[in-house]
Amino acid sequence: MLTLFSPASISQQDSEEKPVCSAVIIYEDIETGKHANHFCENLMHDLDGTALWTKNLWSFKVLDIPHVRCAAAEMAAMADVVILALHGRAALPDDIQTWMEKWAGRVVGRNPILIALFNTSDDGQETVASTRVLLGTMAETAGLTFLHTL
Repeated sequence: MLTLFSPASISQQDSEEKPVCSAVIIYEDIETGKHANHFCENLMHDLDGTALWTKNLWSFKVLDIPHVRCAAAEMAAMADVVILALHGRAALPDDIQTWMEKWAGRVVGRNPILIALFNTSDDGQETVASTRVLLGTMAETAGLTFLHTL
């Protein structure tokens, strides 16, 4: 896991004046991780001045480790934004789907935003569509706001 703060240094005065928002990025590989990180940086920039941001990144691979998977779910349960970055060429892996369901079950009473970023070519559109439906259903059941790329 990588934790980043934006801006780089948070002063005592800033933290008292602005709310701290958090983003968790779950990514398939380095390419999708870079894409999601760039997206998140742009989001933070666009909202500059309204809040201080923390950002945590977790790869699909590291979520294979049980205690890491649990820690990531706990952190994501407290996040304001969870970004799922994947290619979409294949169905959402079962372990990531299970992780998403576990996370969604922990956000009762909160309204985080789930953003799905798909980085795929035209040949993966059918799989992307089925994954979007799956995530949309999961988000609706958990009362999450769900946004996605086309």
